[in-house]
Amino acid sequence: MRLLQAIFDEAGIQCAIWTDFGVEINGRRQRGEIAGWNRALARLTESSLDIAIQELDWNLIAAVGLPNATYPIGIITNLCSNDAACVQTPAGHVATHALPRIARAIHESGVICLNGEDFTLQPAASAASAHLSIAARSVLSPMLRQNEDTGAPNFWINDHDVIVCGSDRHHQTICSIDDIPLSLSGTASFEVMNVLLATAAALSTGIGIKLIAGALQTFVLSPDELPGSFNVATKGSIRTVIDHITPSWFLKPVLRAANPQSARRQITVVGGLQTIPDNDVYNVGRLLGRTHGAVICFGDAPDVALANFKRGISSNNYPPVFVQLPTERRAINKAMQALRSDDVVLFLTDSDPGPAIRAVARMRGK
Repeated sequence: MRLLQAIFDEAGIQCAIWTDFGVEINGRRQRGEIAGWNRALARLTESSLDIAIQELDWNLIAAVGLPNATYPIGIITNLCSNDAACVQTPAGHVATHALPRIARAIHESGVICLNGEDFTLQPAASAASAHLSIAARSVLSPMLRQNEDTGAPNFWINDHDVIVCGSDRHHQTICSIDDIPLSLSGTASFEVMNVLLATAAALSTGIGIKLIAGALQTFVLSPDELPGSFNVATKGSIRTVIDHITPSWFLKPVLRAANPQSARRQITVVGGLQTIPDNDVYNVGRLLGRTHGAVICFGDAPDVALANFKRGISSNNYPPVFVQLPTERRAINKAMQALRSDDVVLFLTDSDPGPAIRAVARMRGK
């Protein structure tokens, strides 16, 4: 969302955006979400605003629905990342139920930009009467191959790590993934997908490739814009990453990006185990236990969840040290005191990422 907004800003397009953090019109935060969005739609109607971007929640769509054949562009980033266990969760059922509604909400002359690597999104492709733009890391993606020559370009990464758009027979390059700060040289696979989908949406509005490439290469995500959404910072050789605690199917790519190949010592500060599905807490512990270093857990997790989490950590051959503390403040302080050069410190928050963001800012200011 923020990347797409940055592309529109680069193009000089008057833009409104509605996210979890409220409504902004041309970068100015509006007072009240409903009032702010009504103001944006009114300006859109009177043509003093060019584009309005709305971030929608699966639960909202499933409960309220969307008007059919209304939106010119839709973007679906992922549903369950091909994880069968995710599909069977209550949240997975809600998202699956909402998916066809999104497809039908896009006007037949519009475009749906889909993550071609998440096969749980296939029903959206089947239900859509709009043109499809499929984004995938490989040109060999089955969903992408099925979408050849259907009226909208596909997007993928070629063998030289360059973004390509078009079809297998007629395509053009955009820019190298290595030149896009958000992608962390391609190691942040979920950010690469965000880049591909934002590029697809921007191109479908008529913005030129050269301008899009320039915006991709200069965009840097700030914690002020999306706090707790894979905020990466460095202090010398130390890397800090702040994200939200999520089930294992979403946590895997975050861990791969934060500490590629688990090559560096990692200190993880984690809270909110009670928000993880009961049958997935073990898997989250198992993933966090793959790195040497320490896992510092805080908060009042249920005894069963905490036991499963610890069991998952200890299932690894060389598990990290496990520390349990009552408060987030003490957990963050413990992590900061233990840091040494070349470490990765990962903060997985369950609500407000503010304490972690402020701790990182203090560290970088020293």
